[in-house]
Amino acid sequence: MRKILIFILLSFVIFAFSLLSTAQDFPESSAQINPVRDKSLNGVKVLFSPQDNCAQEIVSSIDNAKSYVYVAMFYFTSRPIAQALVKAKDRGIDVKVCLDKEQPHYEYTKSKFLENKGINIKLIGGSGIMHNKFCIIDDYIIITGSYNWTVSADLKNDENLLIIESKEIARIYKEQFNKFWNGTFIDTCKYKDKNRLEKVPVATGVTLPIAKPSYKGKYVGSKNSNKFHYPDCKWAQRIKSKNQVWFNNRQEAIDKGYIPCKVCNP
Repeated sequence: MRKILIFILLSFVIFAFSLLSTAQDFPESSAQINPVRDKSLNGVKVLFSPQDNCAQEIVSSIDNAKSYVYVAMFYFTSRPIAQALVKAKDRGIDVKVCLDKEQPHYEYTKSKFLENKGINIKLIGGSGIMHNKFCIIDDYIIITGSYNWTVSADLKNDENLLIIESKEIARIYKEQFNKFWNGTFIDTCKYKDKNRLEKVPVATGVTLPIAKPSYKGKYVGSKNSNKFHYPDCKWAQRIKSKNQVWFNNRQEAIDKGYIPCKVCNP
């Protein structure tokens, strides 16, 4: 009986030590959100999402722009970044945005919001997608990486973001942006030989303005509601033709007792 008790006691001690060892091998996570990385390696700030505040860094860079902000972005749904671009435009900064040709059809896209706020936008068409994610600011700052300007990229996706300070690199990116803007970029290539290492261009791409449908006014409201909207707002699209009330300017809608829609923010 005594041997059995000793065996049980030893087994318990061994089990307790094994638990302690396991806890040391897998300590409780001490990961924290990095509000702002203070490391800049030779003019390059390196960030990773979701753990770093990438959107905050982008907004800060846009807020500090002195001359221009040029953006080429595949997927753009971030509200704070879109608002930062509008604020930059309102203080006299030259803001231009190139988006993939399908961007206006995506859910939560900020293309219409930017267009309605007077931002210059062009859609990049062609045989493939405009998959770039970069921004040039004032001839010396480049923001690039896998990070789309979206909520998913900020909160869920594993992404990287580089903020580079270099006049020479900014010049190269600006040249490419201007090719997108002017419709002179190379859209399609083919392999030069069977080794599939060298390519030759075979077609240039297409740059398109955002199509603007014809409306009866700048804003629309409903006879059955007190809100007014941009005509392309999802709530405006639900107003039947017989119930539509059109306004030529914002003040006209307000004077008639209508208030701005909180979704499209006219």
